[in-house]
Amino acid sequence: MLIVGAGLAGLALARELTRAGQRVTVLDKARGVSGRSSTKRVQAARLDHGARFFTARDERTKTLVQEGLEAGWLAEWTRSVPKWQAGEVSQESGGHPRYVPPEGMSTLGKVLAEGVEVHTEAQVVQVRRGAEGWQAECQDGRRFGAQTLVLNLPAPQIVPLLAEAELSVAPFQAVHINPCWSVGAVLRADVVGADWPALRVQEHEALEWIAREHTKRGAGHPPALMLHARADWTTVHLQDSKEEVQSALLAAACEIVGAVDVEESFAHRWLYATPTVRFPDACGWRPELNLGWCGDWCTPDPHGPRVEAALLSGWELAETIGR
Repeated sequence: MLIVGAGLAGLALARELTRAGQRVTVLDKARGVSGRSSTKRVQAARLDHGARFFTARDERTKTLVQEGLEAGWLAEWTRSVPKWQAGEVSQESGGHPRYVPPEGMSTLGKVLAEGVEVHTEAQVVQVRRGAEGWQAECQDGRRFGAQTLVLNLPAPQIVPLLAEAELSVAPFQAVHINPCWSVGAVLRADVVGADWPALRVQEHEALEWIAREHTKRGAGHPPALMLHARADWTTVHLQDSKEEVQSALLAAACEIVGAVDVEESFAHRWLYATPTVRFPDACGWRPELNLGWCGDWCTPDPHGPRVEAALLSGWELAETIGR
């Protein structure tokens, strides 16, 4: 099997099938695995500039969490994320555990990829289906073949691949995914008077999320902030330079938390961050074509496009293929 995309859904699928004895090859254009569950290193700091944390409602996810807690690569971060609105901070009622690996969210993908054949820096530019099965061609000329192909990519990126393969792309064209600008900042000192791990920002022009990233890490981690912009603000500023975005979002953060002394910062643009119109099923499988797809833009449960949704989508596809 070929899996294009080393995000969490594809890695969850690959791990299950590899454990079942199937040969699986995963291809990804990035230098590492985990997709949007990414962690960026800035000096001695580790900042989760994609997925912020993950939850465990399904029994399969709870099992993975227990494994991680016992092995030490996972920890509970917080049960409460307060809300900021119009200058006031209010505590969350009925909180639930949010989990984050102390070394960063990318650890989750690395754990899932253990024992799986993964080729990074392998950007697939074309897929073809022929008499001998599927073939994927990479930008650098490498070719990989298998009887079965799974696409673990944002739906808009699937469209051009399958259109060239002369297959229907209508299910993917219906999916909509909002973009997100994120800005990380290493500080010389922590936010004055802050006692919250993160804030869910509401009714602000630019921001929807502020996290004190060092609250996820061990002792000695430098103070750091992670900022995520609203989808509508990101859309308006989609083509702005990283420097312009850093300046704007750090200024917006100061409106909420007060002045901060930034030592170093970065900006990252996620073109496909938050699905708003999702594929109606947990995953997709065309047995007559040996073609499947999975991701958090599918609908494996009613709780929204989260890290857990990506995991569940991959696990559901593994079960579907195995039937």
